[in-house]
Amino acid sequence: MKKEQILDMIGEAPDTYVKETGEFKKRPVSRKIRWVGGIAAVLAAVILFHNMPAIPLIVSAKAVSTASQSRKTERPDYDSPAYDTWRAEREHRDELVEEARTPIAAFVALASEEVLSGADDENRVWSPINAYISLAMTAELTEGETREELLAVLGASDTNELRSRVSAVWEQIYEDNGKEISVLANSLWLDNALTYDEERMDILAHDYYASVYQGDLGSEKTNRAITNWMRNQTGGMLKDRTGKTNLPEADQMLVMASTIYFQSRWGDEFSAKNNTQSVFHAASGDVEATFMNKKEYEMNYYWDEDYGAVQMFLENGSCMWFILPDEDKTVDDILESDAYMKMITQEHLRSEEETNRKWMKVNLSVPQFDVSASIDVKKGLQNMGLTKVFDWTQNGFASSLQSRTSEYPVYLDSIHQDTRVKIDEKGVTAASYIELNFGAGAAEPPDEIIDFVLDRPFVFAVTKSHIPLFVGKVNIP
Repeated sequence: MKKEQILDMIGEAPDTYVKETGEFKKRPVSRKIRWVGGIAAVLAAVILFHNMPAIPLIVSAKAVSTASQSRKTERPDYDSPAYDTWRAEREHRDELVEEARTPIAAFVALASEEVLSGADDENRVWSPINAYISLAMTAELTEGETREELLAVLGASDTNELRSRVSAVWEQIYEDNGKEISVLANSLWLDNALTYDEERMDILAHDYYASVYQGDLGSEKTNRAITNWMRNQTGGMLKDRTGKTNLPEADQMLVMASTIYFQSRWGDEFSAKNNTQSVFHAASGDVEATFMNKKEYEMNYYWDEDYGAVQMFLENGSCMWFILPDEDKTVDDILESDAYMKMITQEHLRSEEETNRKWMKVNLSVPQFDVSASIDVKKGLQNMGLTKVFDWTQNGFASSLQSRTSEYPVYLDSIHQDTRVKIDEKGVTAASYIELNFGAGAAEPPDEIIDFVLDRPFVFAVTKSHIPLFVGKVNIP
């Protein structure tokens, strides 16, 4: 790759390169007064099936704490002495993830309804798992009623439960085995004027796999460092979005960033020679789209009161769900019910409830699409009952996490997410970047063969280990 192409992906290189270190040190810094203690948190998520070039990570900020390396042990040979240890570790992690799926699914169902519903003339998509992890990290930085409110929204009794839950989910999602890459990354960026507690930063590094940096938020150099970090973690896919909007301003004290990088192909790819051009009945009018087709494809067909659905597997067991409303229903009708969430998270595996499904031959027709959305997540979370963290008068952040130079407390100002999802014959490509600024039918199909044609607005989801990574709706492919 040419140097010019790399620079285009990561932006102009900072004047100073600072490598991450494991040191935990405080350093008093003299700086101007800031009148508002804002927090910014950025989440980014990427699903890729193409091999993306590595992008150099350049960070011009002091490294307070370095993210823990993955503690997920690679599977040894069956006859290896380490096999029993690996198996016990896996079983323990599976149990934790099993316990985590229900509260995570409840959060995703409520939040997805809030952030995706409405706007029938546009596409909407987001990465709920990144929002969940970011809010869990925020809970670690808060106290009192503010923390209790966050715990209630996240479905956790205390931060100890959140720590074990997030660690287990992180490790469950983590893969880098040649068939699939799936890696979550987190970082916290503190302003020079902000004090911090070393023990809390150590917890974020170990349990949330988060690196912590400190620099001059609002300065061009630190903004560039945050942009470079996000682009590095997302393979440059969000270069047109990251660094353009919502990065720290002069009154912000903290930036939180979380990314997920996922690379995989369909388990059974579509053939381009079977593609057809046909009409997609969008709410705003009919449009022509390229449809990918599989004839008499054997798979499970799912149905509930308002929809029909199918599940397409990716190479390493991850999957993508396509959920089509009945003709007298809308995508928002699906989002308003938690039935689809129980389906994609396979709730029936953990309860006595049965999922309506039937193994059959399906004439599947899926439009190629490349959809993106910019969503302000704050209002949706407020509707879910999360209010104190956005109120600067509550002073809900830890006393150790306060500005040295301002009399006003830190608070969460806004949450913003940009997301893009693209599918074609080979697989799925998606990216999401979120910023939090602190300052077909109810009845069983009668035939053995059914036509499942996504030629009108539908809901989709990408999951791994039944954990929703992306949820969205396509109104116009």
